[in-house]
Amino acid sequence: MIAVEVKGRDPKCVWEIVGIYRAPNEDIRSVERLAARTDYSGNCTKRSIIGGDLNLPYADWNVNVECIGGGHAFINRLVWENVFMQVVNTTIRGDALLDVYLVWPESLLNCCSIVQGISDQCGVLLEVEWEEKYWRPQEERLVPVYHKANVVGLQTFLQDRFAIWASDGRCVEENDQRQNIILESIETFIPHKNKGKCWTEFYKYVKRHKSSRENIPAIKDVNERLITDAVEKANSLNCY
Repeated sequence: MIAVEVKGRDPKCVWEIVGIYRAPNEDIRSVERLAARTDYSGNCTKRSIIGGDLNLPYADWNVNVECIGGGHAFINRLVWENVFMQVVNTTIRGDALLDVYLVWPESLLNCCSIVQGISDQCGVLLEVEWEEKYWRPQEERLVPVYHKANVVGLQTFLQDRFAIWASDGRCVEENDQRQNIILESIETFIPHKNKGKCWTEFYKYVKRHKSSRENIPAIKDVNERLITDAVEKANSLNCY
């Protein structure tokens, strides 16, 4: 099992690993197979290559060095031809478990801090596809108002539904069915706090007129009736 923890730089979205390719690592042919996949044109929005335990000094990836081996040269060509960049500029021994993080473009990745299950005796090449995942606004939670429940209707509904359920010979332990009945009864006979019922706009209205030392004008309903009750005023201003 290989786990990679990745943090993106864009605070508006996170990067989710949607596909991982792990080639056999018996010889340089694994690198060749990986290079052949760089023309992949799937639905992913970003792509990266992560290599681990290849026993390559990081200088081999960014500068020309003498006595470079065939494997080093092939991987360098893979990097340069596909516009990948090395984002690790520290030593590759000690606490660093990976030799190389190849990212296109470099700005996609902030850090790759956890890599588990990689042996120092076994090279690893991972092709990773990234998919942009935007944060979704949290849906407002409905709050039941239990003290306003229609108790008689709720009891009658539950008795009838469970009686029908029992007559069909169904097992009472069918949890999903039982939950559906209960949820339906709550939705039908127990009201919820209405969305937007707050005093925010009313307070803003009063504060705005007080700060300008203006008299608060009378609030009227659609029938031009003068509203005097404070709660009714708030309801009117909040468009209840």
